Amino acid sequence: MPELSFSIFRIPVRVQAWFLALAVVLGVEWFRNLSALVVFCGIVFVSVLAHELGHAFVGRAFGLKPSITLHALGGLTSWTGGKAVGPGRSLVISLAGPAVGLFFGVLLVLAAIAVPILAPDYHAPPLAIELFKAALTVNVFWSVFNLMPVVPLDGGNALRSFWALTKIGDAELVARVVSIPVALGIALAFGVGARDMFMPMLMLLYVGQNVSGIRTRRLVRADEVIQRDLAQQYPGWLAARDGDSMIREATRARAAAKTPHLVAYATELVAMGQSLQGDGRSALATLHAMPQGFAPSLDVALHVLDTAGERAAALELLRRAAESSGDPELLRRLEEARAADRG
Repeated sequence: MPELSFSIFRIPVRVQAWFLALAVVLGVEWFRNLSALVVFCGIVFVSVLAHELGHAFVGRAFGLKPSITLHALGGLTSWTGGKAVGPGRSLVISLAGPAVGLFFGVLLVLAAIAVPILAPDYHAPPLAIELFKAALTVNVFWSVFNLMPVVPLDGGNALRSFWALTKIGDAELVARVVSIPVALGIALAFGVGARDMFMPMLMLLYVGQNVSGIRTRRLVRADEVIQRDLAQQYPGWLAARDGDSMIREATRARAAAKTPHLVAYATELVAMGQSLQGDGRSALATLHAMPQGFAPSLDVALHVLDTAGERAAALELLRRAAESSGDPELLRRLEEARAADRG
């Protein structure tokens, strides 16, 4: 499908054709006038973009690198890099989008008070009144709806971040478990009360996503236990230079892994064990077999660089790790190695 791409405030934005199609479908139910439909689509576009910019600005203030996509189900602000943020900042980021919509809603209400467009004796054009109501609905109703505790809505993400702050149980699992009955309740309310099929279908889609997410989370939790055990043993192996034990246990973990994160971590440990044995060439080959999208950590990359006989391959490995992590120490070591080669 074709899409429109541009940047605003140095934030890349992609607008998919399905987003505009959804705006037209929603507008046709409200307006039959073509000009009014175009204005309504503009209201949806500006309001949803402003909502996502709320997320993006706050995330960027916390050191993240945002990008925005407007798609068939609304908008999404994703992060292409930057610093990791804790649950407290994640909570603020999640609430920032709906806060922008509610702020615009308050401005609309104040404007209506200043210019009493809804007063019976004002004699405002009916189309202007309908467009005003549409703008109020898009900014207020959609913002309140977005605050419902249903993942992947902002309210669901906020619940996950809030629960992580309490440190009681698994925040991801709690948020997804809560999402299912809430989504079913919303689907029932709109399906029976409002006789609106779009909302029930959307909520049932979210129910399916959360059921799948619960299953995935259980697999991830099992891998996290294995990875935590490996991380606890790692310092002892390193201090004793026990490459054999490191390779043996990491190989077992890699064979049992259900997630790419554990595969990547276990692969690092196998490579480090090979480096401790003085087999830098095998360590390089092991790290080049890491899952796509993962790069070795700082200590592994530096150790392999120091022990590998194939310097060009080791420098390529260090470059991947440096670009992935953005670690200043790793970048410094990379530049030093490059300068030594040029010298």
